[in-house]
Amino acid sequence: MPGKKRAAVDRAGDSPIAARALVRSYPNAVGPPLQVLRGLDLEVRSGEAVAIVGASGSGKSTLLHLLGALDRPTSGTVLIGGSDVSGLSDDEAAALRTRRIGFVFQFHHLLGDFTALENAMIPAMIDSGDRRAARKRASTLLEAVGLGGRLDHKPSQLSGGEQQRVAVARALVNEPPVVLADEPTGDLDTATSREVQDLLFRVRERRGVALVVATHNRELADRADRVLRLREGVLEDVPG
Repeated sequence: MPGKKRAAVDRAGDSPIAARALVRSYPNAVGPPLQVLRGLDLEVRSGEAVAIVGASGSGKSTLLHLLGALDRPTSGTVLIGGSDVSGLSDDEAAALRTRRIGFVFQFHHLLGDFTALENAMIPAMIDSGDRRAARKRASTLLEAVGLGGRLDHKPSQLSGGEQQRVAVARALVNEPPVVLADEPTGDLDTATSREVQDLLFRVRERRGVALVVATHNRELADRADRVLRLREGVLEDVPG
């Protein structure tokens, strides 16, 4: 039911993604390094939805990029499936992302020359190269998000909400244990935003994924099991 939080997480202590003492700083030509994250800790369990809120520029996207091994911390540890990813090569990190992390961004980043089905197939093709299996899994997901009749449509032939649903299907095609969503409704109207919210939380409920959402949308944040505010480089609980 929209707006209702889960009473408990199914598997306490099961943490497919975690951060320990996470620091991310950037060079500053006119002074000391700019420290965006300052020893941040986070643990998200299977089946748990966590919303990250905070002012623009507070580091929400930086945090998600580190959690998803798209970037590397200045210091500290990111654990995915219990394994420290900091020592992975770029190729190893890319392979891990493909298998274990599903990304949904504010802008769908679909390939314009590919159909909805082809876009949703991409991670599965990268992971296994099995075109038949990838096509079957992507088709099933697109059916599930209400796009069964739009498989052969290219992004320019889809509405904004439909494009974002394709992006969600693409994020889920390899059945990752973690889904990271960075402002997934930020570019959508109210009705379409709610459709995408419903989809993400159905996925959390049915598949038991760990869902981390960075958002300015209070309605979306309120649906999470926990809301954490990123301020001055650390996370603090937001009372429910």
